Amino acid sequence: MSLFDAVRAGDRAALMAQLDAGADPNPFDAEGRTPLMAAARAGRADLVRLLLEAGADPELTDSLGEPALIMAAAHGHVEVCKLLLPHAKDDERDLARTLLSGIGITDLRLDPSSVPPDDLRRKLASAGAYVAGKLGDDGPTKRLERALRAEKPRKP
Repeated sequence: MSLFDAVRAGDRAALMAQLDAGADPNPFDAEGRTPLMAAARAGRADLVRLLLEAGADPELTDSLGEPALIMAAAHGHVEVCKLLLPHAKDDERDLARTLLSGIGITDLRLDPSSVPPDDLRRKLASAGAYVAGKLGDDGPTKRLERALRAEKPRKP
């Protein structure tokens, strides 16, 4: 059983056994995801905590450039987001907050004095996505598009 199999099965004991035996906590699958990303996406805070303690790198990104925090936020897993938030970059925190607020969750507030106004944040994200796109990296553009879609009010 691989780390990915243990995460998919939600088998904490198998995951712990493999990590205790010295398994690398940061392998990538065919989609460029790590076991931490899989656990975050599934909302398994217990597995995320275990992987972080074993040295899983929360800053790694998949083939789209998304870290585990964004995957957890996109699926509405607040507890997992709270575990990953201290390891995130400012733009990832903002995107996670935006994704969660789109589904009515506002638990991930940062100190208001450290958060720039919404218009400035959007302009900075747009400029960053534009530059990354010119350099041949479309991951930031896709993240920006998802964030903007999340900001739109949902139809009842």
